[in-house]
Amino acid sequence: MEEEAAAVTSFAWCADMRNLVHALRRDDKGGVAVEFALWITLFFITALGAFDLGDMYFKRSQMGSAVSAASLQAFDQRDDVNFAELGNYVKALANDSKLTVTVSCNGVAGSCTNVDRPCACLTTEGEMVARQCGIPCSEANMTPGVTAGYYLTISASQSFSPVLLSGGSVGSQLSQTATVRLQ
Repeated sequence: MEEEAAAVTSFAWCADMRNLVHALRRDDKGGVAVEFALWITLFFITALGAFDLGDMYFKRSQMGSAVSAASLQAFDQRDDVNFAELGNYVKALANDSKLTVTVSCNGVAGSCTNVDRPCACLTTEGEMVARQCGIPCSEANMTPGVTAGYYLTISASQSFSPVLLSGGSVGSQLSQTATVRLQ
């Protein structure tokens, strides 16, 4: 008899559980809240990714505009360029004191001068080859029809740390470079 009572109790408990499971399956209250939570999470992840990309493009654009403006200023003042202040000028225009700015002439950093300028030819790979001023740059890897001149290169770079996107997908270093012929 005790076995029968235990079986009935066990059966009643199973029936109660089965009824509870069926009731939970039929109950759709809160389904909208779960769906909303899933969609809002996806929305915020997408928004953070968009903010990362937007921030990267904005910083790169700001840096590119500053480098271009500095190279134009140097070209306008090509006979008396203040090479020492070009880096500070780029930082001020970009409104970013953390920029790393490199100023080089004919491919050599820190060699810029306004007196007795050596000339070079610019290769198609962006390298400088020393040449006498005014001599045509006629080698195979050089731009045809160009004569040797004095080239100023301004490069700016900064690290970029995205909030959401991994560094490999957007890059961890932003850089912009401009080369202008001064002579």
